Amino acid sequence: MRAWCFLAVLGVIAAGAYAAPAEGSRTLTALREWFQPVTSYFGSLPSKTPSDVASDVKEKVTDVKEWVQENEAIQGLVSSLAPARQWIKEKASAIGDKSFQELYEDVKQRVADLDEKVGTWIQERAK
Repeated sequence: MRAWCFLAVLGVIAAGAYAAPAEGSRTLTALREWFQPVTSYFGSLPSKTPSDVASDVKEKVTDVKEWVQENEAIQGLVSSLAPARQWIKEKASAIGDKSFQELYEDVKQRVADLDEKVGTWIQERAK
C-alpha cells in the first residue's frame, strides 16, 4: 500500500513537471529540473507492469547495496560508527525500562539544567 502511495505521489510530481513553467518562479523551475530524472523515468511507466517496476527497483537497490559493500570509504565510515551504534542500543535499552512519567521527569530536569547553564552563561557575558 505504501509503495502504491509513493508511486502515486511521484506520478503527480512527474505530471506537474510537464506543466508550463511558472512565470518568475525560480523555486518551481528548480524543482522541475530537480525532478527531471523522476519525470523521465515515469514517462515510460504506463508501458511497464507493477512487477516490471518492482524488478527495476530491486535491481537498483541490489546495485547500490553491492556498491556500498565494495566501497572502502563507506565501510570505514560504518565501522567508525560502531561505538555510536552500541551507545544508542544501550540508551534505547535503558529507556525501554522507564515509564513515560520517568522519561518526562528526566527530560524536564535536563531542560531546567540546560536553561540554568545557558542563562548563567549569558549573564556572565553581559557583564
